[in-house]
Amino acid sequence: MKDYILYQKLLREVEEGRVSASTENDLVLFKYTQDTHIEGKWNDVNRQARGLIMRTDGTIVARPFPKFFNLGEVSETRLENLPKGENAEIFEKLDGSCGIGYTEGGLWKLATPGSLSSDQAIAGTFMLYNSPGYNLAALPADCTPIFEIVYPSNRIVCDYSKDPRGSQFLALLAIIEHGGKEWHQSRVDKIAAMCGFPRPRRCSIDIRSSDIPFHENEEGFVVLFEGGLRVKVKSPGYIRIHRLLNYMTPKGVIELMRGKEYRATLDELPPSIARDFDDIRAAVQARFDSLKSDANCNLYKMHIAIGEDATRKDQALWIQVNIAPEKRGLVFALLDGKDIEQGIWKLILKELDETRVPTMD
Repeated sequence: MKDYILYQKLLREVEEGRVSASTENDLVLFKYTQDTHIEGKWNDVNRQARGLIMRTDGTIVARPFPKFFNLGEVSETRLENLPKGENAEIFEKLDGSCGIGYTEGGLWKLATPGSLSSDQAIAGTFMLYNSPGYNLAALPADCTPIFEIVYPSNRIVCDYSKDPRGSQFLALLAIIEHGGKEWHQSRVDKIAAMCGFPRPRRCSIDIRSSDIPFHENEEGFVVLFEGGLRVKVKSPGYIRIHRLLNYMTPKGVIELMRGKEYRATLDELPPSIARDFDDIRAAVQARFDSLKSDANCNLYKMHIAIGEDATRKDQALWIQVNIAPEKRGLVFALLDGKDIEQGIWKLILKELDETRVPTMD
């Protein structure tokens, strides 16, 4: 199916900075930008760009879910605005990566919303062909099967090691025709059974209740209304841990260490994630200790070279000649009897800024 008008509209969104475009051969994957997400710059076009794949002639190759929101996040998902009198199906929200199915050269592949060749896309495609029990022959042509890619090294928060489906699986979430029509979930059930794909579990909750029964080790729920509206309902525990994961960078760990909140944060994380978190802390601490030792060593070298009773002018001249510019402030602070801890943190943060590699979500 071709939709060259949509293709041109998406290119305009790219020009305006609301959508990014990743290309591979003649395929173009469109994904809304972080600015669009953070600043809420949504419109009918960029909401479709959640991994939408097209060819440069306007052919739609894969049409994933459009952007959908958390309960209460936007006007359409506030409790008072939810569809009234519509039936709804409620599914567990699996905690993996979204896999967008498409065919190229007669073979099925998976992309993720931000990339045609991410680690998760490559792993998901491998699972399609190498997981026992999967039969791709029944996957419908001119449609986009949408999966959740779950495997141990791609763990976000939830641990599936004891899940009956196994710790590695592709769950079939939905099937969407290239024209935009989504198949009824009962029809998806039949395809999943024919292909051997597990499905997300159906649940029974009242999303209007103030006491939704969330359990440990689950992300939450997805509510699919009869008219097509999807709403995410995240568990408070998942939201808390996911926010903590935002600190899983050297800068984030430094923020926690400087605020003396590191140990309390570590206690909140699942053990396997906590180990990764602590590895980052150890690397950061090693750099801190190295810079502190270096500053004290430089002070000692100066005293040996020009004597402890040297004038401030002679001290300043020696420091200027013998110490790298970015480390001079630490030695001057030691000379004045000041604490150098905050100065070391600032220097480490500056080093991180200078070595940071830009990434695209």
